[in-house]
Amino acid sequence: MASYNLPAPRRITASNLPLPSPHHDNPTVEPGVEVKIDSLPVDALLDGTLMRAVVATSKQIPTTNDGHGDIPLDSVPGMGIVLPGGLNLYYLDVAPRTEGTMHRTTSTDYLVVVSGKLSLLTPSAEAYEVKEGKATFGEAVETVCGPGDVVAQRGMMHALSNRTDEWVRLVAVVLSSQTNRVPVGESYKDLPDAWLA
Repeated sequence: MASYNLPAPRRITASNLPLPSPHHDNPTVEPGVEVKIDSLPVDALLDGTLMRAVVATSKQIPTTNDGHGDIPLDSVPGMGIVLPGGLNLYYLDVAPRTEGTMHRTTSTDYLVVVSGKLSLLTPSAEAYEVKEGKATFGEAVETVCGPGDVVAQRGMMHALSNRTDEWVRLVAVVLSSQTNRVPVGESYKDLPDAWLA
């Protein structure tokens, strides 16, 4: 694996400052703005094949814009992807020649490719079975995503891979969603979270 060579991402936070008490009743006075610049810590995941820098989290939507200074980060359970009922925003760097694991989470994800070429792997358009953690869809469909591309993932099975010799950097906005489901005749089938072998 190529050594990790991407710079630490920066977070620029712009917040309203409190109004001084004498301006409490003056409707024309606006608050000053604080701009804070941080280099985000990057944590290794899965033996360093993935590197993640958390930008922001919120336990609820809509979020709140109260406060200034450091942004408090809520703990994200499990693999650190979906914050139930809320939002998780992070940078994700994918090492060269890394094949992702096919999975589905109860979320709507927006992935913005910043640099490199990300391979989004999905099952084909045909229905398939999953038995004992293995899928019968055969060869995954590869969609190559480049800088500036946005992937809108709507609760479907997918894997994120990097099939190049350069690191891929993306920004992920993960929103907790209602239960994933698909129509079956006149009813629906729920699609739970899943990680395939």
